[in-house]
Amino acid sequence: MRASKLARITVTVGVVALLGCATKSITKPRSEILKEAEGQGLSLPNAEEEKQMFLESEQAQKEKLISVIRQRANDGTMDASYIIGPQDEIEVSVFDVPELNLSSKVNQAGFISLPLVGAVPAAGYTESKLREELAHRLSSYVRNPQVSIGIAHYGSQKVAVMGAVRKPGTYALKKGSNSMLELVSQAGGVNEKAGNYMNFIPAELSGLSATNDAEARARLALDAEAPDRLKGSAIEIPLDRVLGTSGGIPVEVPVRGGDMIVIPEAGKVMVEGEVEKVGSYDLGQQMTLLGSLAAAGGITYGAKFDEVEVIREIAPGEKAHLVVNLEKLSRGEEHDIKLRNGDIVRVPSDSGRRMSQDTWEGFTKLINFGIGGSVNMGP
Repeated sequence: MRASKLARITVTVGVVALLGCATKSITKPRSEILKEAEGQGLSLPNAEEEKQMFLESEQAQKEKLISVIRQRANDGTMDASYIIGPQDEIEVSVFDVPELNLSSKVNQAGFISLPLVGAVPAAGYTESKLREELAHRLSSYVRNPQVSIGIAHYGSQKVAVMGAVRKPGTYALKKGSNSMLELVSQAGGVNEKAGNYMNFIPAELSGLSATNDAEARARLALDAEAPDRLKGSAIEIPLDRVLGTSGGIPVEVPVRGGDMIVIPEAGKVMVEGEVEKVGSYDLGQQMTLLGSLAAAGGITYGAKFDEVEVIREIAPGEKAHLVVNLEKLSRGEEHDIKLRNGDIVRVPSDSGRRMSQDTWEGFTKLINFGIGGSVNMGP
């Protein structure tokens, strides 16, 4: 009888093991994958090198943006180099001639109209060149005319605001500083589909720095490969840093004609491994690593919480891995990671904890199965 009972116990333990192991596959931690690759003679970056690759891709975006800001600051005011075009509004004043202190809009033919001199060509001129032209024409009527001009409204200098905004389109800049936040506001603000990053494409990088070049704009609009080509020129900026909702100082970039602002739709992130609900989740404007784990119902008991991975494509066919210790993250020793469309969050298994978890789940299933009368542990 003892032998028969021992056999039943052995079978029961085997059933427990099988039931436990059937719950979920093991998700290997990154350290184990790298160790196995090394054993096979494969050359892969170590964890610290992979982290550096991941962070360098973000730092490269910051440096690219700072470079544009620095260059535009060195260029001086936008008015000095701006090429006047149709729909621009020009303010003119002539010292001691009050009837010539007025505003005139550049018509579609490229002219402004003034008393005494009539129609004056303005399109294609800078402020300084137009000032010289007006002084020359007025010299026939006014002795040594002291002419001042300024651009009251940039009707021909436009910025495209596209993507997940309420009123996508092309918007004319206003006199004075123009920020990305102001342009997004003109476009009605972001809509409910917006992700958490903005793509800013400066005119210098898109090839549209000549803002009045209608032909260049038309070619770009008709070019089927333009979106892919422009993507390489885009600078990714966290949307909450632009909107000022992150709690820090909002990012302010001097916007120029020909710039493009694209708000991509949110997209998805994949959460896999030791979480309660493996799957793909919508990427909201505030989605972070911890937020994605919460969306997936939290991590399981069998998770190796000190090696949670964020996997991101940093170039076509090239992925970077960032290993995060959730315990350090909870203590504030590491920063939460803002996720992007296409990111994968991978929670690996802790072999010891998984064994305990699988055994417990196996016993639970066995007990539930036994209640149904299918298992008899009696003598």
